[in-house]
Amino acid sequence: MATRHAVEFVIQSVDREAESALIEQVDIDRVVGHVDALADLRRHPGTDDERQAAEYVVDQLRAYGVDVEAGEYEGYVSEPTDAGLTVTRPTNWAVPDEEIITVAFGGATPPVGVHGEVVSVPEVTPETLASLDLDGRIAFTRGLPTPEPVEALAAAGASAAVFESPTPGHCHEMIVTPVWGTPGVEDASRVPDLPVVEVQQSAGERLRDQLTRGPVAATVQTSVTTDLYELPCPVGRIEGRESDRYVVVGNHVDSWHEGVTDNATAVAVTLELARVFSARDTQPRRGLVFGFWTAHSFGRYAGSTWFADTNFTDLRENGIAYLHLDLNGLRGADTLWYQHMAAVAEEHRDVLAAVPDLERPADSEATNESEQSSFLGDERPGRNSDQSFWGAGLVSLLSGARLTPGTDDGGPVGGGWWWHTPADTRDKVDPDVLSEETKLYVALLARLCESPVVPVDHAASAAAVAEAVDALGFDHPALDDLRERATALEETVAEATRIADARAAEPAVASAAEDLTVELNNRLVPALYERGPNHRHDPAVEQRRLPGIAAVGDPDERTGRARLFAETSLRREVARVAELLRESRAAAERFCDAYDE
Repeated sequence: MATRHAVEFVIQSVDREAESALIEQVDIDRVVGHVDALADLRRHPGTDDERQAAEYVVDQLRAYGVDVEAGEYEGYVSEPTDAGLTVTRPTNWAVPDEEIITVAFGGATPPVGVHGEVVSVPEVTPETLASLDLDGRIAFTRGLPTPEPVEALAAAGASAAVFESPTPGHCHEMIVTPVWGTPGVEDASRVPDLPVVEVQQSAGERLRDQLTRGPVAATVQTSVTTDLYELPCPVGRIEGRESDRYVVVGNHVDSWHEGVTDNATAVAVTLELARVFSARDTQPRRGLVFGFWTAHSFGRYAGSTWFADTNFTDLRENGIAYLHLDLNGLRGADTLWYQHMAAVAEEHRDVLAAVPDLERPADSEATNESEQSSFLGDERPGRNSDQSFWGAGLVSLLSGARLTPGTDDGGPVGGGWWWHTPADTRDKVDPDVLSEETKLYVALLARLCESPVVPVDHAASAAAVAEAVDALGFDHPALDDLRERATALEETVAEATRIADARAAEPAVASAAEDLTVELNNRLVPALYERGPNHRHDPAVEQRRLPGIAAVGDPDERTGRARLFAETSLRREVARVAELLRESRAAAERFCDAYDE
C-alpha cells in the first residue's frame, strides 16, 4: 500500500550521477564465477561446506581490499533429518521416503513415533480449531508448515501435525519456530516441540480420500537435531570518507541443500557490490557494511540477530538502512518484487523504474492491510528476510526479480518451484536477471551513500503512522491524538527536509541533517514496526504496522474485565507511540530552529 502524503516534497539533492559510473563497473562474469564457486556446497549449519563458503567470502573481500571481520558466534540451530508417516487404519501403508520431510525446530519423536487418530483440519483458524477435538490426535492440513499454524495446533492439543505441500511433486523445507534468532530466557518457551511433517500432494490426496470414508489412524516419526553450534559470520566494511554512518547490506550464506538461488546468488552479488564500491579512487561519502549471515534457514536469522545484538549501540548511532538480498538470478523471473519502509519508498520506486528489462507491478490500491498479506508480507517489510534491525532503527528495503507466487513455475513464494528443495541447483540461475539485479542494488547504495542529504523521507514515515491508524479499523479517542501528532510531525519533518535540501552544500547543515535522520530512524522505525522493547526481537509471525496497538484491537469488542484490560493495554501502547512521535517532532523542530534562514 503506497503511502499518501499530505505534504508533497521531493529531495532535490539526491546524487543520481555516481550510480552511472558505478553500474558500468559491474562485471557479471565475476558474479557468475562466485556462484560457480559456491554452487556445489551443501551449506548446512556447522558443516565443512558452510565454513568453506564463509572462508571463500573472507578471501574474496580481502582480495578486494575490504576490511573483514571473520566473526564467530554460538547459535541455536535445528536441522531436520528423517520423517515417516505410516497409516495403520483402515489399511496399512507408508508414505515413500522421497515424498515426506520434517522441519527445522519441529519436535523429535521417540523411535516408535507418535500414534493417533488423524483429524482433518481444513483451515488452521480459531473457529475451525474450536469446532474440532485435536487432543492427542494427529492434525492433517494443507499449506506450508509455518510458526502460526504449528503454534495453534500445539495449543489445541495435537500430538503431531501433517501438512500437505502446496506445490505438486515437491515438499519445501521449512522452519517452524516463531522465536527470532537464538532464544533468550524470555522467549525460549516458545520453541515448539510438536512433531511436524510435510508430505507431497499424492500422499495428501490418498490420506484425504481415506478420511472421507471413515476413521484413519497413523504413526508419525521425526528425527530433528536441535543444538548449539559454533558458526561463522563474515562481515566486510568500507568506511565512509565524510561520515561514520553506514548502510548494511545482508544476505545469507547457509542454504537448504545446494541452495544456489537461495542464496549463493545473493552472496555472489554482495561480493560484487563490495568490489565495485571498494575499487573506486575515493571511498563513498557514507560507509557500507556487508553481512554474510549464517543460521538464516536453520536458526531463524540467528546470524543477523547476533550481529544486531552485538553491535546494537553502534547501529543505533550510525546505521541508516538495511538492504537484504535473497533469491537472486531466478530463471524465468520477469517481474520486480519489492518491499520498503515508507521513508525510502519514493527513492526505491524511482530506482526500480529505471531497471529496463524487468517489469515493476502497479502499486497496490488495497486499503486494508489484511487484503494484501501473503507469506512474504505486503509492500511493507514483513517478519522475514533477516529483518533483525528494526529495533536498532534502520529503515529497510528489499527488491529483486520474482516469478508469480502460487503458480506451477513460481512455487509458493515466487522463488521458483525449486525454492527450499534439492532442485535449487546451478541450472536455475539466469545471468541476465542476475546482472540487472546487481545494477539495481548498485544504484540504491550509490544514492544512499553518496547523496549530500540521505534520501530517507521521514515525513512519509509520519504519514504512514496516520495511515496505519486508519488501517486498524476501529475508532478510539486515543487514536485521534496519534493522527494529530502524526500530521504535525509530517509537516515539521517536511520543513526540516526542505531546509536540509536547500543547504545541502554546507557541510555543517548536511551533517546535522544526517544526525536528524538517524534520530528519526531510532524513533519512527520502532514506532511503526516494533511491539517489544527495541533491544529484543518480535516473533517471526505476521504482524501489522503499529503492531502493539493492532494486537490489542478494539476494546469495545470485549466485555467486562476483558474490555478493561484491553483498554489499559491500548492506552499504554498509544502512549508509547505518541511519545516517540513527540520526541521526533522535537528533534525536527530543533533542526529547523538552528538552520532556517
